[in-house]
Amino acid sequence: MFTRILIALLLSLFVMVRGWAAEKEKPAAKSSSFSLPAIESESTGSKFSDAQLAFVQSWIKQKAPECPSAISAAVAELFLEELQQRRPEGLHQLLTADFPAGKFESMLLRQVAVKLTGASQGPLREEVARRRVGAMLTAGGKETRAALAEAAGLINKIKDTSPAQHRRLMEGKMDDDDLEILLKKTNQVAAGPKEAGPAKPKVLTAADIVSEFARRNQVGSALQRLQAYSVEGRLKNASGEEQDLLLFKMRPDRFRLVVRSAGLTRYLMAGDGAQFWQQAAGQAPQVVPADKMGSRLYLAEFVDPLFVGEGYAYERREDGERDGRRFHRIAVRRPDASSYVACIDTESYRELARENEDHSVARYSDFREVGGVTYAFREEVTDQKGNMGVFVVTRIAPNPGLIQDLFELPAKQNAGYFQIEQLLAPPADRPTGQSNK
Repeated sequence: MFTRILIALLLSLFVMVRGWAAEKEKPAAKSSSFSLPAIESESTGSKFSDAQLAFVQSWIKQKAPECPSAISAAVAELFLEELQQRRPEGLHQLLTADFPAGKFESMLLRQVAVKLTGASQGPLREEVARRRVGAMLTAGGKETRAALAEAAGLINKIKDTSPAQHRRLMEGKMDDDDLEILLKKTNQVAAGPKEAGPAKPKVLTAADIVSEFARRNQVGSALQRLQAYSVEGRLKNASGEEQDLLLFKMRPDRFRLVVRSAGLTRYLMAGDGAQFWQQAAGQAPQVVPADKMGSRLYLAEFVDPLFVGEGYAYERREDGERDGRRFHRIAVRRPDASSYVACIDTESYRELARENEDHSVARYSDFREVGGVTYAFREEVTDQKGNMGVFVVTRIAPNPGLIQDLFELPAKQNAGYFQIEQLLAPPADRPTGQSNK
């Protein structure tokens, strides 16, 4: 939800930082350049215990005995990763008698489907999908045998009415929330119209859609309780370079962005509500005029404009469809006259995409609820030339206890924690002759 504009802004920021650093810095050794080094390969060891992995592999053998043993370990790892991210309480219960296996059976079978990529595995993918739909229906209260019988008919109906959705289901690309919505919709179609005929659907206005978006994407008044939050994640641009990002936000319009690579901070950008500033390693902080911020100005938006209402104008555009999913298109105009088009799923009311003025398109997925608010944990931005940047969120912390000083311009002679990080870096990362003293 709150990372909606992050990739587009940060990809342009990446270019700006390099240009700004080239103007300000004297020639430096390669180790001090802002250019990103190659990312070291991550450890292949699992972060989950042998007992957890063994439990899930045994569960896979029970629910999908035809699943090749060669991919069972990879499926178990994927399932535990998703369980940890989406439902951490389930991971804590995994090895206990209280673990609600039926509640997570669909999630398990989805990960099996993800790994069934062989050309000869089509029939097995169909069977796994049938069992998954059956598990969803059973979790909803149906008897197991009846649920499995009904599942086959529902899958055939999905295949006839929406081949794209059927393909997503077969490939394990549809999460449980989307599958639940699809099954309800398919059931309604299969039931046919009532004798009196269906009521004529209400024509929704832009205000209706925006209001429903705000209602569906928070629990109760969760946004009113949100005074600050932080977002951690990794950005990968079209050329394959990666950066770790840490974004702090505080009401009403404070932000601080930290750009890191190779374990060290390379760049800062912030706004304290009165002015914007930036700082690169080895340089004094510098004020940036608002008219030079470009689209980075909107990092100061504390929440998605679809939640705000006052000060923004909304206009309904023609609906769209992608991969079998229909969405409302709402033009959002900011007080400064800039605008974009928000694409809102007609069923879940999640913001699936954003069409920007520069003709780039941001697409959002992996939606999760944190602190009663819905967030997109994956964002992909494609520019008009087809170049893509990807931002994957690893952690969001609501109300982390931020203070105003974090966002204010530091003294020009203070290079902040750039030097501190250099002192704390391992000896191999420090220039020859530098000490910890």
